[in-house]
Amino acid sequence: MPHRFIRPRLLAVAAIAGFALACGGGGASGDLDKIEVTQTQFEIVVNNISGKALMDVLAEIKPAGPSSHYTTRIARLENGEKRGIAHTSFHDRDHVPFSARTAKATLIIVSAKDIDGNAIRVELPFKK
Repeated sequence: MPHRFIRPRLLAVAAIAGFALACGGGGASGDLDKIEVTQTQFEIVVNNISGKALMDVLAEIKPAGPSSHYTTRIARLENGEKRGIAHTSFHDRDHVPFSARTAKATLIIVSAKDIDGNAIRVELPFKK
């Protein structure tokens, strides 16, 4: 006869595991076949692998909590072009530069439009 607490504990563990899988594990998502985003210690590297030029590239660092995103723009990114953007190039709406010491970042978001007008978006967890 099984112990009376084993079944509720098993259900609780299964629920927690299901919740963790539903929340996502921290991998990149979006149009990964068109934009490659990598993060180094001091910069975020955006690589256009879409086969077309990208216009109005917007790179964002999303902090934890309700504060505004830190953003920077790239006017045009040619096919095969790789651009490194320093963390200090990202600014919030008050033009305060991003600093990992003062803001806890959670997500990197890169969005753009190709020359045909199709929207492209990639999200990547921010590595500390």
